[in-house]
Amino acid sequence: MKFNIIILVCLLCLEKSWTQTNFKFSDANFENYLKGNFDVNQFEKRFIKPERSICAILQNQIHADSLANYLKKIVSFNNRNTVNDTTSEPSKGIRGARDYVRQMLNYWNNQNNSVILNSEFEFDYLMCNRTRHTELVSFIPGNGPQKDEMVIIEAHLDSRCEDRCDVNCLAQGAEDNGSGSALIMELARIFSKLELNRSVVIIWITGEEQGLGGSKSFSTYCKNNNVKIKAVFNNDIVGGIECGKTSSAPSCPGPFKFDSIHLRIFSSGTTNSMNKSLARLTKIFFDYNLNISSPTIIDVMFAEDRTGRGSDHIPFRENGFTAIRYTSSYEHGDGNPDQVGYEDRQHSSRDVLGKDLNGDGILDSLYVNFKYLSHNTLVNALSAVNAASSTLPTPILQTMLNGNKLNVTINPVSEAIGYYIGIRKITSAYYDTVFFTSAINLEINNLSSTQYYISACSVDSNYWLSMIGAESLFRITNSVKDEIKSNEFIELIQNRPNPFDDFTLIPIVVHDISKVTKAEMIFSSLEGKELNRINLNLKEGVNEIVVPVSNKLGTSSETIYSLKVNGKIFKSLKMQILNY
Repeated sequence: MKFNIIILVCLLCLEKSWTQTNFKFSDANFENYLKGNFDVNQFEKRFIKPERSICAILQNQIHADSLANYLKKIVSFNNRNTVNDTTSEPSKGIRGARDYVRQMLNYWNNQNNSVILNSEFEFDYLMCNRTRHTELVSFIPGNGPQKDEMVIIEAHLDSRCEDRCDVNCLAQGAEDNGSGSALIMELARIFSKLELNRSVVIIWITGEEQGLGGSKSFSTYCKNNNVKIKAVFNNDIVGGIECGKTSSAPSCPGPFKFDSIHLRIFSSGTTNSMNKSLARLTKIFFDYNLNISSPTIIDVMFAEDRTGRGSDHIPFRENGFTAIRYTSSYEHGDGNPDQVGYEDRQHSSRDVLGKDLNGDGILDSLYVNFKYLSHNTLVNALSAVNAASSTLPTPILQTMLNGNKLNVTINPVSEAIGYYIGIRKITSAYYDTVFFTSAINLEINNLSSTQYYISACSVDSNYWLSMIGAESLFRITNSVKDEIKSNEFIELIQNRPNPFDDFTLIPIVVHDISKVTKAEMIFSSLEGKELNRINLNLKEGVNEIVVPVSNKLGTSSETIYSLKVNGKIFKSLKMQILNY
């Protein structure tokens, strides 16, 4: 069965035309490093191997105090605007912050049994009337058969205040994105001691606040030079726990609400998307690894990013690489300081580390929660180590329905000790059921009547997980009334999530496309007033329609959506919109 995904809105309003030219590394060796053209014996030996015990080692190595020290230093540069980068004042602005990070990288590289190399990556990209820009790239050489494949971990180092090009304002950017920059510094320190199969690249991106210039340029370099990238993990706003008044949808409840438990993963696509599969794999690995003890709950989000916004994982995905974004559960603002009455911290001079409430020179109330940031660092560390270690291929599933039971046969993967099976309803972003099995022939029952996707990943003896394999569609019918009637050549499924505050997914299943000459989706108020109408280009199989809350759905909390086929209303359902 074929799948068709219809996106009804452009997720980002970024520059539509951009070019990157004149790429240059300050260390010419990086050209070879990124292609795997190096002898592993030229580097100092590292003693921490990618064995199962590494999970506990990583957990013990990550320190909230270290993260606090990095961030305090990063915000001390006050304004890390992309264009606040001058040779005349090398210790100030983003140049000073970049130099601080480089000094730490050199320090760690000089430690015994530690390897982490660094270079500046220069590129041309017009941002704030300046063309030439620089960002810092570090490299940890792999030591296995896939050393020529890169695992990229990134966070943007630049900051901004109300005016995105102001180089004189207070723009500490503590949450956005000093938190992410500090997080990947801690990963750089720890990963410098690891000897992994694949190579690890850690990048402090510049130009995120001016249209993703740095990530667009580096991802384009990688594409143009055939750099092999296994996975990209982007960290943007990962240390704050407080909800603002105007946080971008999917939003949080409102001011003075806090969440130090959940971590969101944004990624592109829905069905058979490598990006969404990486997000789901991250949650599986974290949730089911018995060596991990952490309060973190990972939420796999439907959308690629928050409504109308974007970050540095997107250019990598646009260039064909698998990429996801980590973001705090709650954000202090929607980053639009131009709106009337904007009081939140994001994209303002208020995005500082904290408050000195009694005037003694000591911050009494911190806006970045370092314990929470350390938990998010662990998620990153484990996800990246798994990506850099696993060598197993994805399993192939063969499925056959037997009444209301599903028979599954797994084509055996050599050296796999078992498999994680994930089953999700076609309206779920993440799996409704996950289980481990060492069997290759399974019978699955007790599923409710609906349509599902099933997929799996392989597990090796160190419990590293392969990428998730292709999703297969199946339908459970538990009674005669659930059977598809002979004249039902098409189905309209209830949207999910419902209620929603950002995006919702409406599945339409076409069983006989020859009977569809024209199809439309009509959105109406409860009183019957038409709000919006779109044409649908349906194909046989599952069509997944992503609808944003901003898609002219009106201001009511309830909206009717109707599928009109061949000039007649086929079916109508109700969706609920959360208005915080």
